Amino acid sequence: MVNIPAVVAFASVFVLGICFSVIGSVKLKLAEVLQIDDAKVGGLISALMFCSLIAVLIIGPAMDKVGYMVIAVLGFLLAGICIWMLAASKTYSAAFIACLLLGIGAMCVNTAGNVLGPTVLFGGANPAAASNLLNVFFGVGAFITPLIAAALLGRVGYSKTVAVIGAICFAPIILALISSYPPAPPGFNVVRSIGLITEAAVLLGGISLFCYIGLEASMGGFITTYLKSHEMSDERANTFLSGFWICLMVARLIAASILGGIPPVHHGVAVIILSVIAAIAIGIMIGARTAAQGVIGTLLCGLSFGPMFPTLVGVTFTKTNAIKAGITGSVFGWIFAIGLLGGIIIPMLVGRYSARLSIRQSLRIPLIASILLFIFVAILQWVVPMATVEQ
Repeated sequence: MVNIPAVVAFASVFVLGICFSVIGSVKLKLAEVLQIDDAKVGGLISALMFCSLIAVLIIGPAMDKVGYMVIAVLGFLLAGICIWMLAASKTYSAAFIACLLLGIGAMCVNTAGNVLGPTVLFGGANPAAASNLLNVFFGVGAFITPLIAAALLGRVGYSKTVAVIGAICFAPIILALISSYPPAPPGFNVVRSIGLITEAAVLLGGISLFCYIGLEASMGGFITTYLKSHEMSDERANTFLSGFWICLMVARLIAASILGGIPPVHHGVAVIILSVIAAIAIGIMIGARTAAQGVIGTLLCGLSFGPMFPTLVGVTFTKTNAIKAGITGSVFGWIFAIGLLGGIIIPMLVGRYSARLSIRQSLRIPLIASILLFIFVAILQWVVPMATVEQ
């Protein structure tokens, strides 16, 4: 029998992948249509992340209160409408508003998928493995978006290409409407949700995601710019952007299999190792003297990034006992909100330094973020104890 709630969770993170990759996928043509530079493109990414930050603080606790279906359906609907708004934008202001509103839709599908998935997969017993398997579909969504862009932009133009991407987001709505869902957890209250921010695991999980989401948003948004600096064509740059997302997706699939056989107490070690690999990969990109070296660094980034987000979510759920305590939405809302600050600040800095200096010099900012990620995940893994009782 098909596990329809799991399919809805997979579809949710698939659409999230589209939401978070669409700007980077059409960035070169978008900048041309709107006549903007890298700094303003970074502003669009930051607008998406800023509204996402505000939205997830509301949507996370709302998920614990009202359940899954309304949030999932709203997310699919808003994601499609806002991407259509981006397709129709003729000015920077219009695109900025579309990106702001897209943050709401993105956080609806994000919360629906990343809270529902670990609850209905593996019986809720292995959040990190479930989250990695789930977020393979984030990689699929992020992968096909630049492929669609590469295939259609030169043939049908910017507006029609982005409209096609937006239409895909509407497809899962019917499935979300007919699915059954686990009940909303009993005993939810706002005071308990707010109080979670004082827990060490939530704070460190959020700060770690600050570094990671900033890394992913920056690289996803500026890889095409970086590869263009190696004198690649738009089509080749978008193709290798797809390669970045493929590597991210494959790494998550592998991690889901491996982590399923490793006790949850050791899952944080994987992120520590991956953060070191990410720093090496970014260093390769900064020092690359040829396009081939730049591509190697780019693809290695995708491989190292892949399991980081879902494993961090799983580790934080385990450290707080979120699934058994019925507070997955609230915990996820807090750590993702803190993480989105990185998605606002780091791409903005990368865009500004790229416009002022060069894209290669601006990559030193993600390099610093990867080093900080190593430090904070190490503290989360080895200093914060595992949760042993229900909250």
